[in-house]
Amino acid sequence: MLTAVPEKLDAGSIVAIASALLSILAAVISGVMANRSRKLEHALELQRRKESKAEQTEELISKYREPLLLAAHSLQQRMHNGIGGGYLEEFLHCGDPEEERYARRFTIYTLAEYLCWVEIIRRDLQFLDLGDEGKTRSLNAHLTDISSILGSQRYGRSHFRIFRGRQRAIGQLMMDIGHNGSTEALTYPEFDVRIEEDSEFRRWFTVLLKDVDAFLTHDWNGNRRQVELQWALIDLIDFLDPGKVRIPHDRAKLEESDIANRVHEVPR
Repeated sequence: MLTAVPEKLDAGSIVAIASALLSILAAVISGVMANRSRKLEHALELQRRKESKAEQTEELISKYREPLLLAAHSLQQRMHNGIGGGYLEEFLHCGDPEEERYARRFTIYTLAEYLCWVEIIRRDLQFLDLGDEGKTRSLNAHLTDISSILGSQRYGRSHFRIFRGRQRAIGQLMMDIGHNGSTEALTYPEFDVRIEEDSEFRRWFTVLLKDVDAFLTHDWNGNRRQVELQWALIDLIDFLDPGKVRIPHDRAKLEESDIANRVHEVPR
């Protein structure tokens, strides 16, 4: 049997129903607002983390900008002078053992010092877990370009070819841990002593030391790896110091005309 529905509700029933509906509506609105609040708080937390990572990225790049910039500049200068300048021609086989040793060893030192700072930066970037921040990507792109040039087999000559694993190993060998726990690259005098006295250290550089002669015995195409290395280093320097504040000069990329008049035989 069906129960009859009252045709009219008394005032008390209407108030009760309205109160119930308002309670339900208030609960729904409260739930929606709480959900929105949680989403907003989550978005704000993600933004804070993103800003924190960006700050860490900037702090790290600022911390290592100067040593990496100077190391890149020293290496590009050595490549430029070795291919387009007369320094190696004058001193690499000048008859003075000290001058010859310095010409050869300092050339390799600039390469090893650069690889050391790259390894230090990559290690710290990894530990800080900075993600895919724009500046990190740009920095890594420049470092990867240079690493690829050094390790590539596309060049006709193998001199100055250093595969990635060897690049990292050289960078690690060059690290010097200070008393305060900070990591820097070996100075040139320290490098020179270790080359002289530490046979295990020296063996990592034996082939590279011989490769210095290739600057003089090869032409533009034969030194193509070093040419493109110098170009890529200039690009890195422009990224690190776009306003030309720290390195205002010596940013010219090698051109073939730079060696047009250079003698390609080893001086006696």
